[in-house]
Amino acid sequence: MSPIAASPTAADSPAPSSATTISAPDLRRVLTFLGIALVVSTAASVPFATGLLPGSAVGLVVPLAQLSPLLAGLIVRRRDETVGRSLGLTVPSWSALAIASLAAIVAFVMVPLARALVGIGAGAPLLADTVSVQALLLAVPPVLIMQALFAIGEEAGWRGWLHRELAPLGFWPMSLLIGVAWALWHAPIVLALGLGPREAVTYLGTIVAVAPLLSALRDISGTAWAAVLGHALFTSVRVALEQNVLGPVGPSTAWLLDLCSWLLWIVAAWMVLRVGGALTSAGRAGRIENLPPQSVTEHGPAGTVPGA
Repeated sequence: MSPIAASPTAADSPAPSSATTISAPDLRRVLTFLGIALVVSTAASVPFATGLLPGSAVGLVVPLAQLSPLLAGLIVRRRDETVGRSLGLTVPSWSALAIASLAAIVAFVMVPLARALVGIGAGAPLLADTVSVQALLLAVPPVLIMQALFAIGEEAGWRGWLHRELAPLGFWPMSLLIGVAWALWHAPIVLALGLGPREAVTYLGTIVAVAPLLSALRDISGTAWAAVLGHALFTSVRVALEQNVLGPVGPSTAWLLDLCSWLLWIVAAWMVLRVGGALTSAGRAGRIENLPPQSVTEHGPAGTVPGA
């Protein structure tokens, strides 16, 4: 994870110091965490795969499955620190969280709008029955709040405990590995609901692509609450914009939109790290605060950490 808030860019970070040692993640804890989360998500998908539950019941089952990363984090966390610190639920700086929240809002509005512009440029039609901006402004906030509540269970695990545990790997390896694990966690329910190959690739690919942005929000703020907001925006504002601008498109245009969207999410993550890191001073402190205890050994000046 990059010490973003200490300086405008990760490249400007101080060189590694012999006063600080960063150990590898605890593989046993990581595998246990992933195993618990995947077992729960797979178990939740079985009733749909076997026909015991109709697809319409997914709205009741999925919120329960969303608690599995939180459960896994609680089980594998170290007992010599508080639950809040283990799961990234402390707030080192409210101003940094405010900056990260603003960055999240901008990113999750601009990327879907940019996707729509790409689609229009590629000849995609506008949706015939468009919803008014006023209607969207009224409909989105309640969904946003509901999705934020549901996202706490996921983000306390993925961008809370796991983000902190994998931080020694550096930001991009850490965030992409979490993205792959997050997609694998979604895969059982996606397959059980019978999504077609293209739809499944779109869904799971988007999850991997957006993961670095959520990690970047967590990184610059030092808290998983920024990722909770980003997750809620992802499943409310993004969905509202993507479903209410463009009309049906052919397979080639759909793939173009997918690829462009994935690239835009990665670019958005990079921009949040650069710009958000330049605006907040919590990223560096949050990086030290949110490393697992065995990962940081300080014998020199406080806050000495290697660049990632």
